[in-house]
Amino acid sequence: MRASATRLSAKPSRTVFYSVAAQWDNLGDIEIRNAALGWVRETSADVIAYSGSMPPAYLAAFDSDEKVRFVSSPVRYQALLWSHLLRRRASIVFAPGPQVFGPSAKAIGKSLVNLINVAAVRASGGAVLAVGRSLRGRGGLARRVEAVVVSVFHLYVVRDTRSAEVLGEDLVNAPDLAFAHDFGESNAAGARTDVVISLRGDRPVGVEGLRKVVGHLRSQGLNPVFVTQVKRDDDQHRDLGHSLNIPTVLWEDHTHLEQLERARGAYAHAGVVLSNRLHALIFGIQHGASPIAVLDLASDKLTSTLRPWVELRVTNPDFDRLDDSEWPSVEILPPVGQVEAEAERARVALADVERQFLRLLDTSKNVSLAEATV
Repeated sequence: MRASATRLSAKPSRTVFYSVAAQWDNLGDIEIRNAALGWVRETSADVIAYSGSMPPAYLAAFDSDEKVRFVSSPVRYQALLWSHLLRRRASIVFAPGPQVFGPSAKAIGKSLVNLINVAAVRASGGAVLAVGRSLRGRGGLARRVEAVVVSVFHLYVVRDTRSAEVLGEDLVNAPDLAFAHDFGESNAAGARTDVVISLRGDRPVGVEGLRKVVGHLRSQGLNPVFVTQVKRDDDQHRDLGHSLNIPTVLWEDHTHLEQLERARGAYAHAGVVLSNRLHALIFGIQHGASPIAVLDLASDKLTSTLRPWVELRVTNPDFDRLDDSEWPSVEILPPVGQVEAEAERARVALADVERQFLRLLDTSKNVSLAEATV
């Protein structure tokens, strides 16, 4: 992105506007939004975070303090944003995750609102930042509008290699923000013989193929376990666990924070994670488990996000092959230390982004964007 000679306001009273609203039942959404919020909280800024319809248990899973104020009303949030920016007291950070643009009037309207907001904040001297984004969409006009929105940002970082192709622009790429957390010290010592399986409840599963894989894993002394990271996957995990005689870590009536800790506990004992959910794979990688992606042919989300940073093996929803080989011919567990080294490389790459992010956002310093912008 082009550098700018504009300077950020050095006033410490500037407030950062952010959003934590996402899928209320998805631990991955909490993980990445909490990571970005943590970066913001390293500065001197107060935070006004849009929460929408997120339930209290969802919000309780975030690391927040008295400097973070949750606002559920979109009208109130927008009014507060403009009240602050008219007094030159606003910066804005777009939450990590997917942004889908398209040719519909509603989608283009949303992009135009984003453009007005970020242009106004930047004109007022505030920082306009986005990290961990993922762009998907279609339509010539929609793409051009979104490209203009992206061009206004001081820092705009995507988490995958596909986003730049979709937008038709050069974009900065870095790992997904879930890689920011290091759980190495919490991992189980010694042999890690569990295989975490976490599957989307809205996708077909080749049960007989999975049954054969489970039998092969057990013949190798490995212990499959179903782990729910998205609450709506509970029903399928429960049914598959019963059918295949596999233990489960279901969400059920647990709070978001409780299920987050239970899931992490399962990954801490895993040598492999088998999933078609992006953040199930990353949670596993965080804890040293080798990722095996169950690929949906209609989506490149998993490969475009993970393959720049880790060795990713793949299978299909029928589980008939692992990469191009039969399951029995493949060494399931990774070489000792391989996954940990890949996870550390991703964390180092994110740390570089974080330093740029903080130089731009820390309102207690007089920072030149020409020095700090990618």
